[in-house]
Parts: sequence; C-alpha cells; structure tokens
Amino acid sequence: MKPGTQLAVAAVVAVVTVSGAAVVLTKDRTTTIKRITDASAAAPGVAWSVDVSVSGLDGAVFADPRTGSMFSWGANSIRIDQLLLTLAVVPDDLTTSNAVMLAIDADTGGVRWRAPAVDLAACAEEPLDGQLVCQVPSFGERPGLTTFDLETGTSRHFDTDPYLFATTMANGSLYLAEGSLEDADVRLHRGTLEDYDADWSVPLDVRGSWEEQYADQLKVDPETGHLDLTGSFTTFDAQTGTGLWSTDVLDDCVIAQYRTAGDLAVATNFDCDGSSSDVTGTTAYSGDGEVLATYEGPAEHYLAVDEPADASVPVVLGDTAFDRATGEELWSSELLVFDRPADEWNEARTVGTLTAVVDHIGIASREQQTVGIDLHSGEQLWTSEDRIGSILARDGDAVLISKNGELSAVDVRTGTQLWSAEFSNMLAEESNSMDTYVDGGDGTYFLQTGSALARLDPLPG
Repeated sequence: MKPGTQLAVAAVVAVVTVSGAAVVLTKDRTTTIKRITDASAAAPGVAWSVDVSVSGLDGAVFADPRTGSMFSWGANSIRIDQLLLTLAVVPDDLTTSNAVMLAIDADTGGVRWRAPAVDLAACAEEPLDGQLVCQVPSFGERPGLTTFDLETGTSRHFDTDPYLFATTMANGSLYLAEGSLEDADVRLHRGTLEDYDADWSVPLDVRGSWEEQYADQLKVDPETGHLDLTGSFTTFDAQTGTGLWSTDVLDDCVIAQYRTAGDLAVATNFDCDGSSSDVTGTTAYSGDGEVLATYEGPAEHYLAVDEPADASVPVVLGDTAFDRATGEELWSSELLVFDRPADEWNEARTVGTLTAVVDHIGIASREQQTVGIDLHSGEQLWTSEDRIGSILARDGDAVLISKNGELSAVDVRTGTQLWSAEFSNMLAEESNSMDTYVDGGDGTYFLQTGSALARLDPLPG
C-alpha cells in the first residue's frame, strides 16, 4: 500500500452476482481530513484518496465513462448523488485490453461495487430508472446498450440499431441518435431501454466527422434538445423530435463552438472558398437560429468556465460585448484580444483572451498578465502580472486554478489568491497532478488523475 493513499480493497466483503458479474464491496471506513504539507492555512485537506489498484487490474489507469472504455481519452468520473462512477482500463496500444466500472462512495471513498465494462463507447451522465446507461458501438462484440444498476452494479444488455453513436436520458425517457454522420443521414429516437423508439423516430439534421467527439454531445432539456458537433449546431423539440434549426459546416461556413446563457449558440466563421480555414469572425445565434450578433475578426475565446449570473450579462465576441437579448453592441476593449507574435512553432495571429465568465466578471489572460473585467461596463477591476494558469472550475466567487504542479483558488472579484497547495503533497506519487476536476463546491472538491481519485474538504476550525 502506498503511504498516504487509502485503498478500499482491504477488509471487504465480496458478493458476486450472477448477472453482469458485478462485485459488490463494502467497508466500514472512517474519513479523516488530513492537512496538506506546506499548504496555505485556508487550503482544504485530503478527506480520502483511492488508488486505481482498487480495480484489481494490473497496469490499469482511470478513464472517463463519458468517453468509454474502448479508448482511454483521460480520467474523469460521473457523479450521481453520492456515487462517483469511473472506469479503470488497461491500455493496449490504441485500444484497451480490459476494463471495469467502479462505483466509489463520495462520502468515504469506499468502493461500493465493480463490474466488467469492456467495449463501452460512452456512458450518459443522467441515469434512467436507477441505471447508468452506456453504449456499445457497431464494431463492439455486441452492439447496443449496456446498463449498470447504481445500487449493485448488475449489468444488462439491450439491443438497438447497431449504428447508434449518441445516447442520453431526459424527461424520463431514452434519447438515441444513430446513422451516418458523414453522410448527414441520422435518425433520432425516443423510447425506453426495452424499446428505444417506442415514442417516435425522426430524421435529425446533423453532420459531422467520425473523428469528432460526439458520443456525449446529445443534450436534452424539458423543452428542447441539441446535438452540437464541430460540423453543425442542431436543435430539436424534446417532446416530438421535430427539428427547430440547424447550421451546416459546408453550407454555412461555420464551426460550432458552444451554447451559453440566454439560449445562445456561439460559432466561428471561416472562409470556405479560400485555401485556408482561418477564422474570419464569430457569430452568436438566438434560440430560434437567427443571427443575434457578429464580430468580424480572427479572435476566438475558449471558456473553461461560462457561468454568467443571468441574461443581463453581455456575451463577448472578439473584442466586443453584445446584449444577449437584442444583439446591441455595448462596449469593446483591447483587453479581450492579443496580437501574439510569431515564434518557431506558430505564425503571428490575433487571439481571444477571455478564459472564464463568473456572474458578471470576465477573466482575461494575456501573454504575461491576467485581468478581471466587469462585463456590464467593460471596466478593468484588477490585474495580475502573471498568467493565471488552467482554470478547472468555479466555487462561488472563486475559481480553482492548476498551474506548475499547484492547485489554488483565486477570488474573481479582486484577483486575490485565497489559498494554494502542491499536488505532490496531496498524494504519495510526486508525478500525480490532480488537474481533472470531477465535481464539488463550497470548499469540497473531487479531483482525479490517471492513477488516483481524491476528495478535498475544508479543515475543521
């Protein structure tokens, strides 16, 4: 056992179920919050940590259920109530040779159950009828859906169209997309696990490449749903499947980016008649697919956190802020763009600097400077003569930052660092960098790397 790492495999009671070969593990385990060596006084401590060895697989690494077990794209977990569901996979060249699904108790770090999980292409974040629902692709041994009972890990198989590529659960139903993305020949189904098109089956206007990440991009709200790929935005009625509006990368010369508050979609424009795919501008679409605002210029913003307080906070395109409801241009600032000079690897280009939106404050990171901006007025609130690092998540008025092997929290209102702690002092392995944020808030955080999953909690007193 590695020092400082609690393994939830000792002193267990194992019960092997007949269906799905799930192993249910229980352990009476007391959680003690441990202070992180050399951390700031206000920093959280380590409540528990779990090593990937609890999977029982030699040479395993943690993987994200959202992107499945067939290929290892990085570590993460799906949190459902007090369960953290994560994969442990054994890499074998480009694919994996073995995999299990683990259910970790969020309170104690104990392993509740583990179950075989090979051939999974993706798992949906929302459960259905107490089941985690995952998909097996057409090139898997048995295409269709595989479910895991959240209480026991018992798995079941359900047949579907073999060419399914995205699933999600919403409104008490299963939504499933299948067909050929490259040919824009796709159908959307709604139904149950036993009958995936029990409610309806309709064509879906969407195009994409099989090289894209698409398995977890099907999102459904009570009224509308969307499947956004690099090649297009697609919006449909959640109750009927009727298409509401869409874009097409070939016809509209846009690349879909992200959805944001105010029912807006933000895309980048490019010259599809030219010899390069350089960005020429950015467009915000309203909820009915109409162009709300357009910025002419190459600067794109990539937001690690996009959580405006409400629709009164402007949307930023390039160096300009626009009203989310009317599209009116409100203000512009040179702080939002940066002319990056050429170097031995990159050509000179103009880039966007906005990296996070928290309530009404934007954080912009330039070459060697970070600034806080009041997005209502464009006023600069604070400046730091340093790049802020990688923003992992928001916690109230703070953002969590990973930089140079250190985790810290920064107050977005003032730019003040609230606390810091080194990753190497959280776990036994100095090489571990817990820079995957799983879930949390109010001072409690779940962080993960390829070899460990940990919970940080505020220290008593």
